[in-house]
Amino acid sequence: MPETNTLRSEVPPLTGTLPPQCRHDLDALRRFIDEASGRAGAAPPADPADFREVLLTGATGFLGRFLLRDLLRRNPNLTVTCIVRADDSDHALARIQASLKEAEVQDDELAPRIRALAGDIHLPRFGLEPPQFAELCQRIDAVYHLAASLSVATPYVALRRTNVFSIRAVLDLCLTTRLKHIFFASTMGVFPEYFCGFAKEYSGSRITHQMQPDTGSMKRVFPLGMLGYPWTKVVVEQALLHATRAGVPVALFRLPHANVASTGFGNADDVAVRTVAAVVDAGRMPEGFTLQWSQAAADVVADTMAAISLNPDRRFTIYHYSEDPPLGHEMQLADFGLYYKTVTYDEFKRACLSRGERSPLHGFWNLIDHGAPYWFSGDATAPSHRVCSRALEADCPDPIPWPSAYAMLRRSLDWLRAHRERWPYRIPESRLDYDHLLGRAESFAREYDVPFDVAFPAWKLEGLRQLVRAVNAPEAGVRTERHDYIAFDLTRRLRNNASLEAERRRYPQIAEQEVRRPVFIVGVNRTGTTFLHRLMSRDPRFWTLRGYEYVEPVPAGGNDASPAGSAEDPRRAFAEELLNASGIVDMFKGVHHFDVNEPEEDLGLLRLGFTAWGATVWFDIPDFARWLAGKDMSASYAFHRRAMQSYTHQRRQRRRGGEGQWVLKAPFHLFELEALIATYPDALFIQTHREPAQFMGSWCSLVDRVRSLSCQPRPSGDLGAEQLEFMSRMLDCAVEFRTAHPELEDRWMDVSFYDFVEDPMAMVARIYDHFGWRLEEEAVADMDAWLEVQAEQRQREERHKYDLADFGLTRDEVDAAFSRYLGFLSREGHRSPLTP
Repeated sequence: MPETNTLRSEVPPLTGTLPPQCRHDLDALRRFIDEASGRAGAAPPADPADFREVLLTGATGFLGRFLLRDLLRRNPNLTVTCIVRADDSDHALARIQASLKEAEVQDDELAPRIRALAGDIHLPRFGLEPPQFAELCQRIDAVYHLAASLSVATPYVALRRTNVFSIRAVLDLCLTTRLKHIFFASTMGVFPEYFCGFAKEYSGSRITHQMQPDTGSMKRVFPLGMLGYPWTKVVVEQALLHATRAGVPVALFRLPHANVASTGFGNADDVAVRTVAAVVDAGRMPEGFTLQWSQAAADVVADTMAAISLNPDRRFTIYHYSEDPPLGHEMQLADFGLYYKTVTYDEFKRACLSRGERSPLHGFWNLIDHGAPYWFSGDATAPSHRVCSRALEADCPDPIPWPSAYAMLRRSLDWLRAHRERWPYRIPESRLDYDHLLGRAESFAREYDVPFDVAFPAWKLEGLRQLVRAVNAPEAGVRTERHDYIAFDLTRRLRNNASLEAERRRYPQIAEQEVRRPVFIVGVNRTGTTFLHRLMSRDPRFWTLRGYEYVEPVPAGGNDASPAGSAEDPRRAFAEELLNASGIVDMFKGVHHFDVNEPEEDLGLLRLGFTAWGATVWFDIPDFARWLAGKDMSASYAFHRRAMQSYTHQRRQRRRGGEGQWVLKAPFHLFELEALIATYPDALFIQTHREPAQFMGSWCSLVDRVRSLSCQPRPSGDLGAEQLEFMSRMLDCAVEFRTAHPELEDRWMDVSFYDFVEDPMAMVARIYDHFGWRLEEEAVADMDAWLEVQAEQRQREERHKYDLADFGLTRDEVDAAFSRYLGFLSREGHRSPLTP
């Protein structure tokens, strides 16, 4: 690794002067270092690539248990010795194992490389006997010092023994026999601007690379007799920087406010967690309350510490954490169906105080009162882009997988509900409420500065009202623990409506965009529509909407200079987060392959208007289905076209004038062909066909899986009868339209599922020939390559198994229900879908 002096020279001196007590303690530590380093010369430190045994303090703490696991996972040759306050080594090991088990990170394969020592960080040599300490000095290659009192609102004098002078035993170890690396867990909270959420006078502040805190600002924000914690960290940091002069390799990790793991496991003692718990407990939320301050996942923080410390090419001394999660907007509790009355801070405090010792904030009011003017000011923001994390990114050998704000809150709620008996506070319960959703829509209209009635016309709001009422109906059987998923999905759609309208106002030319001769693949579900759609998307002549574009229709910040639709589009990562957190990927294994980078159904655009037939698949809501069946869908399809104009504008901006023909796909368009053709008079259609007895079995199985995510189970025979009526009615609508419009038949291409599966490229050639498209060699090569990948995937996947009888259906019943559709195919002379 680079010379220690090179590392040291990059760190500027502390600005300003320390308070007298801190300066006195720092001087004492510096003398201790000078005396220890003046003893018989110590051998040079080991290279991180050669670490064989390291010492960890704080292994049973919230962060320490993750770091213990990650050190062992990253270096299979490493043993980690943990100093734990305990009666003996067996008791110490039991405490470590209990902490790992609590966080659900226990791994029996790693356990043999954990060594527990009963000791005390406050005592010289950790309270160990001289021979035992001398043996440690021989064996240990590095020390990870995490142990500390996290009592933020405590005077400095009450913390100095634990948080400051515990470093003496660490230094003694690292300066004896041979030099050892020290990896110290400090905090971003040494910076007043971070502590204050970059609010008010800190709204324009930044924390730069290797920056030191300003002690003058610290004195104003961190009174020594009240907020001693950040001062303890600064004193130890300065002592360790002094130790580098003696040749000790040091890394200072200024950690973010990490109170929840990416699994959802949370630190119930953390003040931010307690504040959220107090909101839930009191049913009140202070004005300016935000969830965006920091979303750092504790396990990700720990893993980056492990990765950097084990990196032999580490270059820097100070590591600032600024999580840069996937694209996500500011989250509110209301986005998850958690509705609490917004009140003044004083009223919130009174409501909490009325709960007495039961309030999660009992005993914390000195700290809360001190930080409230900043935290609840309305302009507190997350540290992303305010903190330079160049050192972190440069020395961490792997990309850092920060979860999004959505994923963190989503998993936290799931974890709480799955571990009710372990959580000391009231569990939040989500609900669906039309009036509160309307309030979120109003806030989005203000945020994006668009007229409310334009972004949310009456027909959209009526769709939202009907949908919420249907999902809340007892007969729908929607499980209450899924209300937060549903509420977030509805809220996201409201936000997307506002962002699309804002984009349209920024770029008036969107209204002039033409969507020429769009191709709609409208075969009924489970007839190969997805396969055909994705195969055709390999031809650059076509434009398709990828999954992530439905999640976030407008690029981040509404900036069309960002690479919309390209491989670098930042919306991809956020869409992946939503998909993985929803449980859909696992649920659809072997049935439908989800990939945010692949084309998906444009049903997503109709969902923005809350008028999509897909809702009747996710939930058993016959009242909503009847409402949709009687609704004029003209406004919904007009909005579909407005959205497609935005996507067209984005494509043309990226391609700088390039043109493409849209290929869209959604089976449920078959219900609304009159509205579709009125909106897109030059539309082209590809309809896939398959034996009804085969697609019905597959379809019923899929619906059963979909509903199992959110709904109580119902008799399979009821589902079969419901879906038989639903699917046959959809194809009857298609037959009625095609019979009524013979003049459009030359725009239809009928595809046999069986012919397509037998020879996909032959069918593609027939489709191209029918519509007069040129099939280029480049497109053929890309399609062939994609087909090879699909064939390999199908060989590895477990096949989707289904049977009509599982849903109380027989072949005769199915054929009878689809008799009109089958008769139409026979009269038109198409190859019968009954002939595989």
